[in-house]
This record gives sequence, C-alpha cells and structure tokens, in this order.
Amino acid sequence: MRNLFLLQALVLCLLLTASCIRDEALGTECDITEVSPEWLATLPDGFLTGTPVVRNRSVTFMVTDEADVTALAPQFLITPGAGLFFIEENGAATPYDAARLIDFTLPQTYRVVSEDGAWQKDYEVSFERPRPLDVQGFEYFTHNDANQYQRLLWEQTDGSLNATLWDSGNAGFAFTGQASDPQGYPTTFISDEQSYDGRYACLRTLSTGTFGTFVGMPIAAGNLFVGEFRVANAVADPLHATRFGMQIVKDEPRSIEGVYKYTHGAVMTGGEAAETDQCDIYAVLYEVTPNAFEPLFGDDVKSSDRIVAIAELQDGSDRNEWTHFDIPFSYVGGKTFDEETRRRGGYALTIVMTSSRGGAYFRGAPGSTLCVDNLKINWKNE
Repeated sequence: MRNLFLLQALVLCLLLTASCIRDEALGTECDITEVSPEWLATLPDGFLTGTPVVRNRSVTFMVTDEADVTALAPQFLITPGAGLFFIEENGAATPYDAARLIDFTLPQTYRVVSEDGAWQKDYEVSFERPRPLDVQGFEYFTHNDANQYQRLLWEQTDGSLNATLWDSGNAGFAFTGQASDPQGYPTTFISDEQSYDGRYACLRTLSTGTFGTFVGMPIAAGNLFVGEFRVANAVADPLHATRFGMQIVKDEPRSIEGVYKYTHGAVMTGGEAAETDQCDIYAVLYEVTPNAFEPLFGDDVKSSDRIVAIAELQDGSDRNEWTHFDIPFSYVGGKTFDEETRRRGGYALTIVMTSSRGGAYFRGAPGSTLCVDNLKINWKNE
C-alpha cells in the first residue's frame, strides 16, 4: 500500500509539472478540465459525432455535416478559482458570458487565468466535421505544445489538415525523461533512405528507464491509433489512457490496406524468455450510441461485445522489405453491417498499429521497429 501512495504522489507531481503550475502556492492552476456535461445535454440529436477532445491547449468538438455551428455558447469546467475569458478578434480578453452566442465557423480562442492572476493559458476551441479516412500517407505532422514529440496530422479528403484523428502514447513517454528530442520518442514520422513513398510512420519499442522500472512499466511500445490518449491516466490506469475510435464510417468497410516492414528486438521484457516480439496492425468496427459516444479501451478493443467486425494482421513476424497487406474485415458473432445504423452515426472505427503486440501489457522487446506507409481503408461502394 505504501508503494501505491508513493506512485500516486509521483504521478500527481508529474501532471502538475506538465500544466501551467509554477509553484506550490494556491490558485496558480489555469486549465479547462472538461466540457460541461449539462451543456452537452442541451445539444440536439445528430449534432456531435463523439465526445469533445480536451488537450493541453485545445478543445475540439466533432460535429455532423448538418450541425449549425454559427451560434453556440459552449460551457467549460475550469480549475477552481480561475477565470475564463473570450478572446476577441482584436485580441482583447472579454469575461466569459454563458449567454453570448459565438460563430464557430472558424476556431475561437478562450483564455483561462489563474486565481492569483499570475498565469494564463489560451485554448483554441473548434467545431470540426471529420471526413472518413481514405489514405493516410504520414506526410504531415505537428509537435505538442512543448515541442517534445511529433503528432500526426490527417490530410482529409477536402485537402485540410486535422489533428484530432490520430494519437499515440508519446505524451506518456515524455514522463520518463528518456528522450532528448522528438526523434527519441516511440512514435515518429520520418523520411530517409528506407522510405517507401515519402514520409512513413516509424514505431519503436523503447525502454522507459528508471521511471518505468519504478512504476512497473519497463517498456513503451511505439503505437499509433485512431482515437485519443489521455495522459492523466497514463500511469494510474494505462489501459484506459487509450480511447480507441471515432465516428468516421462513411460506408461498409471492406479491408485495411497498406505497406509495412518489421524487425523484432533482441530481448523480450515482460514475456516468456523464448518469446519473439511481433508487431500488430488491425482495424475494428464497433457500435456506439450516436449522441453518447463511448470508446473502446486497451482492455476491450479486441473483445468488447460492441465489436461488429475486425481486420487484423495475423502474422506479425519480421518483414525485412516493404510488404503489402490488404486485410479483409471479418464479422463477429453473426453481426452484419446496417446502413441505417451507419446513417444515424451508430458505428465507430479505430485503426491500431504497434511495434509490440503485447505492448498494452508492457510485454515487448526494446528495439522492435514497425514501419508503415500508405495506409488505407477500402470501402464497399467506393
């Protein structure tokens, strides 16, 4: 029990360091913690296509094509004692007014000011209309706010770039202090002499050093998935830090296609001594309540009773050269695809790639490397 208390204290210190807190004085926090559930409940059916994504300096709402975003007054929960302001076009900060309707055709900025007035943080709040995933070439990326690691940008069918579709566990690896630059993280996007077609996703299983040993998480598998990584759960509840899926299903999915290379690391951690590490690439189609999206998690992404169909790479052993895959979706439990359910937003889709198949349970070999490019979902009627 003492070790549990020590772990909880360590996690709290790390999370506070990652926020805008600068000392131990009260009233220095300045965060949006979540979107008001009461306000979300007032939105009409068919407005949202998933839960809002709250990150360190952004809040993103995914909405349907029919949603009117020209007159909205979103409400937020912020750290106690802090103040909330709306940033006008001229840069002036106006105290937040819950009755004021804002046009979110373009993103807007809100500012949270700490109780002591010494610290502030700006949040970009946007209402976006995600487009179904077609081809992901890994050509575009950005960095997190601290410029520590890369985050993949999704090139949508209309040519725009979107930062809300893909996520990875890089934010959790930042706690370990093992990386000195973005290329030292488990998930990176690079172009070099090994490239297949420009930039590709490079996922590596890495040691987490002293920190990982202390908390019983000795390795971090490189991963990339459709969904959201919630860093607050990274140590205390890692299987629920990964929230898989988004409502981006435009048709019945037929297969997942792309090219990959894989090399396993030499020594397994957390598995049998004779075990050889393998990669994993899979896609899952599952059922959701249209206006009450609930993701799949690390402990049920392949086993939930809401799963409709799975497409998974069966052989995750080494491939020294770029190898093509085209994996069909297999339906489970006698389920079939229902177009009316799709039209109502009743399906979600996730794609998951990892350099260690057992990485969610900290089983893997440091040095295992999975490279992926030209990823694509093939739809039935395209």
